[in-house]
Amino acid sequence: MPRGAPEQLELELNRRKSRPPAKRMSASANAERLLELPDALLTRSHLRALGLERRAVDAVFRALPVVALPGYSRPLIRARDYVELVAANTYRGDRVRPMPSTAGAARIG
Repeated sequence: MPRGAPEQLELELNRRKSRPPAKRMSASANAERLLELPDALLTRSHLRALGLERRAVDAVFRALPVVALPGYSRPLIRARDYVELVAANTYRGDRVRPMPSTAGAARIG
């Protein structure tokens, strides 16, 4: 504990208490902010914070070019590529959503 006159210690304690707490951004808010920067790099954790489950995150990383930095083990993707992937695969009724082909299904025609 610092030494000093009791009045000085009391002033120091009051000064510490009067500071507003530092605001921390939530992980999802941070990830959403990164999406606004086209050259930002996203990790798997950012995609999880955006609400994607593990299998969806895996699918995104398989579909996009991965940035692998030397000496860094976590794969990264560009925010621009992710936004384009979501836009290209969003179906709003203006086109037919592709369905996976089923093996062995009877063909009509």
